[in-house]
Amino acid sequence: MNDVEKHVGTPTPRRWGQERRFEFIDFRLLWDGRLNRGDLTSYFGISVPQASMDLASYQKLAPQNLIYDKQQKAYVTGPSFRPLIEPLSAYSFLNSVRQVEGGMLPKESTFLGWYPPNGVVRLPTRRIEGRILRQALASIRTNSKIAIRYQSMHHPDPEVRSISPHAIVFDGVRWHLRGFCYRHQDFRDFVLSRITEVAQEVDQGADPGADQCWHSRVNVVVAPAPHLSESQQNAIAIDYGMLDGSIRIATREALLLYLLQQLPLYSPVGRSKHNQIVLKNREDLQPILDRLGIDVD
Repeated sequence: MNDVEKHVGTPTPRRWGQERRFEFIDFRLLWDGRLNRGDLTSYFGISVPQASMDLASYQKLAPQNLIYDKQQKAYVTGPSFRPLIEPLSAYSFLNSVRQVEGGMLPKESTFLGWYPPNGVVRLPTRRIEGRILRQALASIRTNSKIAIRYQSMHHPDPEVRSISPHAIVFDGVRWHLRGFCYRHQDFRDFVLSRITEVAQEVDQGADPGADQCWHSRVNVVVAPAPHLSESQQNAIAIDYGMLDGSIRIATREALLLYLLQQLPLYSPVGRSKHNQIVLKNREDLQPILDRLGIDVD
């Protein structure tokens, strides 16, 4: 067996620098409460001596962060632990769990070791062909036109559209391709999973700088709904991290509808008298809402 054959099917070790390994140590100590040399060797594909050197270097820089427990034969988190590299938010852990349980990432691609039993709602995966995405990204990089076969909600059969994409957009549920539509002569979003074919064109694309909605930013101010009791409003303020009874969320004008849908402030649910939040600065946003055809009650 030659050297090439020996490596076929063998995972490539993660040959990252020591700072990345320090991040791993931070993560495991904070969320798992323990760490040993084997965790480093198995994750990064490094030698046992290298893992020992990393732990010694880390302990020299942050001696309060880890204590060797002879019974566990592992380092455990010190009572005065503070991350060495950068503060770790709760979402660094929770997002890793969500991505693994949601089928978005293999566990081996995250820093997760042990994690608690959990439940994650798995939505149906919207199929996006890799070749479609590659061609779309190539068009964005080169600022060129593409012809797409697109199944819209307004026509029974797929249609061919000429567009100049300049960005990709995630609305919280679906991925879109944003670009200039030559049929409608304006910038629009196209659901990526509804694009079945792409053909590259040689023509220069439209100027992305002309997409005013994309480059304009607005602030959405959200507050607890006034019909809630004082204690309920306090609970909502804590839940959303509100200061002085409201929170300001900056977004692109082109993404305003998606944001309002996700909160939700634009849907039958959002218009319900049982909604827990309200759009506090609706009056300021009304001209934009009218121009975009967004109705918020």
